[in-house]
Amino acid sequence: MFLPTTKEDLNKRGWDCCDVIIVTPDAYADHPSFAMSILGRFLEKNGYKTGIISQPKWKDPKSFMKLGIPKIAFAVSGGQMDSMVLNYTSARIPRKEDLFCENKNPYFSSIGDKKKYRIRPDRCINVYCSQIKAACKDKPVIIGGIEASLRRIAHYDFWSDKIKRSILFDAKADILIYGMGEYPLLNVVRALERGESPENIKTESTAVIRKDISDLKGYVLLPSFKEVSEDRESFARAHILFEDNDNKKTVVQKQDSRYLVQYPGMEITQDQLDYIYDTDFERKIHPDFKNVPAFDMIKTSVTSHRGCYGDCSFCAIANHQGKKVVSRSKQSILNEIRVIASKKDFPGTITDIGGPTANMYASGCRIGGCETNDCLKGPKGCRNFIPGNREYLDLLSEAKKIDNVKNIQINSGLRFDSCIMDDNFLREILRHYISGQMKIAPESGSDPVLHYMNKPDTKVFESFIKKFERIKKEEGIKKYIIPYIITGHPGEGEKELKQTRDLLRKNRLSGKQFQIFTPTPMTRSAAMYYLGYDPRTGEKIGVEKDVKTLRKRKDVLMS
Repeated sequence: MFLPTTKEDLNKRGWDCCDVIIVTPDAYADHPSFAMSILGRFLEKNGYKTGIISQPKWKDPKSFMKLGIPKIAFAVSGGQMDSMVLNYTSARIPRKEDLFCENKNPYFSSIGDKKKYRIRPDRCINVYCSQIKAACKDKPVIIGGIEASLRRIAHYDFWSDKIKRSILFDAKADILIYGMGEYPLLNVVRALERGESPENIKTESTAVIRKDISDLKGYVLLPSFKEVSEDRESFARAHILFEDNDNKKTVVQKQDSRYLVQYPGMEITQDQLDYIYDTDFERKIHPDFKNVPAFDMIKTSVTSHRGCYGDCSFCAIANHQGKKVVSRSKQSILNEIRVIASKKDFPGTITDIGGPTANMYASGCRIGGCETNDCLKGPKGCRNFIPGNREYLDLLSEAKKIDNVKNIQINSGLRFDSCIMDDNFLREILRHYISGQMKIAPESGSDPVLHYMNKPDTKVFESFIKKFERIKKEEGIKKYIIPYIITGHPGEGEKELKQTRDLLRKNRLSGKQFQIFTPTPMTRSAAMYYLGYDPRTGEKIGVEKDVKTLRKRKDVLMS
């Protein structure tokens, strides 16, 4: 049974109302890869009546009341992806497709209609919160998801080319949850149920608005919104302070006459992660929807872990999921695969067992972690780094033995650093788990640009290519590397573009996975883009912002 989406569904369950109503711009799929589902099921598992409002017609405040008024709170998300990233290209041109909508159609109106009414509004959280507050002023509104996570402090906004306040202020929400939200959401809901006011809730992985901070001790004070919006050096200082803190201490930033207070991040254990996923899901798209491409892509995929210590400058994962990798137990993952394989419509293929980076599963640290989490630094990685290659291969092998499973694929990204991909690991995945094309992300072919990206230099990538070709030949298999490349990243000029093009040609690499850089809020690369220099060193960095020039660069790489 799906979570309730209508009052009729409430009646069938014998409920007068929901405790919590989750609001999302994505089509509702009851699958652990969809946030509204995993959060809703987690609350349900812990005794809370939870409903889903999926893709409300946001111009009408009444559409947010289709399940009535919740007993405790509304929980609002901008969706699986940031609404501005999903709605616009890097050239700020509206996209014509949305993979989280039926038939990829991003409009409530039919394709071809003159009047456009986008399903996912720009700055989705702000719009949803405004309409909910207009219809129901008395219930707290919790915001979360990647859109909220990446805008939780004053930040540079590429689409307006301005410094914006924390989204908690602009959305006029009551409390913000950053990062992966199951346990923080549960803690907030429990606190609200006890009658605590949002500004007085102090729980991990949340941020609130407070007028008085006199009771707080040992916090990191960032330059205020006024300071960072008027002075670039203050912006750089705020970025460094926030990045270095890495969610360890409480962070305070004055926004107007009030303060944003972000409490330390929560680190979950393997047992807690297993508990989240050891839950019953329909693993279907809700009957209100059909043909939703984003669901079709992940229908028979399994999440093995969360977090990524790659720490790429342009990537939002570190700011959202965190740098520390937490893996599910092998038994938890295998149990989920058994459930998938028992379904009548299971086609026989598990399309992925992975996470942000597949081969980070089960990796660890000899000293239990450090301040930087820079596990892959240098050609051989940190001396305390423990790769999980053996454990991952063992997991994949065990999964193949499950009844009805014919194939296991890896479609998550893979790091090619030698410390995390040895010869035996590469040989095994090429033989058994890569269907034909191996997607690898060198991101650039220029060492200076790779330095700003915090990616391995070209020697590491070319060493991987040689190893890949050698193993291919030894095994007598036909596999191909598909490179992911970003053009227009800070530090790239015509010389660096040529270096990337030459690297691709030299190694006979081609494909369509080339994109123009988009500065994502709160990332190191976005700070470089806005400042024109490295916020940490002060080194000047060339930044190309002309759209025509950037398009030409992309064409050069694809030619």
